[in-house]
Amino acid sequence: MPHGSLTAVTAGLLLAALLAVRPAAADVVSIPAKKDNTLYASATGSVSNGAGQVFFAGHTSVFTNTIRRAVIAFDIAGSVPAGSTIDSVTLRLHLTRAPLPPDVFPMALHRVLADWGEGTSDPEFSEGGGAPATPGDATWLHRFYNTTFWTNQGGDYAPVASASIFVSGAAFYTWGPTTALRNDVQGWLDNPAGNFGWMVRGDEVTLESARGFDSRQSLTVANQPVLGVVFTPPASGAGRIPDGSQGQDVPLMIDHAPGAEIRLSWSSSCVASDTDFEVYEGNLGVFYSHTMKLCTTGGATTAAFMPAPGDSYYLVVPRNGSREGSYGVDGGGTERPPGLPACLSQSLAACP
Repeated sequence: MPHGSLTAVTAGLLLAALLAVRPAAADVVSIPAKKDNTLYASATGSVSNGAGQVFFAGHTSVFTNTIRRAVIAFDIAGSVPAGSTIDSVTLRLHLTRAPLPPDVFPMALHRVLADWGEGTSDPEFSEGGGAPATPGDATWLHRFYNTTFWTNQGGDYAPVASASIFVSGAAFYTWGPTTALRNDVQGWLDNPAGNFGWMVRGDEVTLESARGFDSRQSLTVANQPVLGVVFTPPASGAGRIPDGSQGQDVPLMIDHAPGAEIRLSWSSSCVASDTDFEVYEGNLGVFYSHTMKLCTTGGATTAAFMPAPGDSYYLVVPRNGSREGSYGVDGGGTERPPGLPACLSQSLAACP
């Protein structure tokens, strides 16, 4: 039984969902960086670059305080609907600082394992030497200067890279798509509290391998970091009940139960005394021809059962005989139908 987006079909219903044959279409979003910084190799951990226009990775042209590592993070949960499936991920950066003539060096992305900060440190000139760290900055020693430390100097990151490419001179470079990048972003969508972004690591042995990339503070907006995410939204749309509600009400949702069953779950009525519900099933496309599936849910706001053959829609109605929630807003953000009040007179009362 294929599942589609939520839609209400007749007045007087608390919640409604359509099961359609159309699969969910993939969507694409371009996400700007939420924060970025550079970790400058330093015995004191007092150098950073939270507000600069460039972040660095690789080895400099000298032998002391030589290594640079960049950290960058993106707001996944605020950009992709919860419950979506991540299909592919790419990271585009613009390389803006490189010696002449530039050689070719690897540049890898490693998932960061702990949270870190972006302070107000802002280096002058080419920014390669960094600036005095400010409170909250990530440094070689600190996740948040100067109170919270990395477990390991130089940052805590997954040892295996999620993506790696070769870079040379000034140009745009793209990492991915790779399975590891997709898995990273899927994990951050499912668990936003664990989203600490990636560390950019270059060749940390060869002199003059360091490269500078435009940061999110770059004055050239087109050169700022961009995370491209292709995703498939949840199969069931997420509506809001009652009509126009801005709260986190649970819409009528459909998912798979054990075997060939389906499971419906829904929010409460807009009338607090409504504690029991009726469930109806009808053929998709004939929205005024539905039959009783469950006369009463016994107060539950979930129900699991075998669906009828073909494509069906379901209606859930509180058993009060007078008033209940109205249509609400469908998964695409469209009010259904527009302008109706939050509670309508109930018109469905076929339950014995």
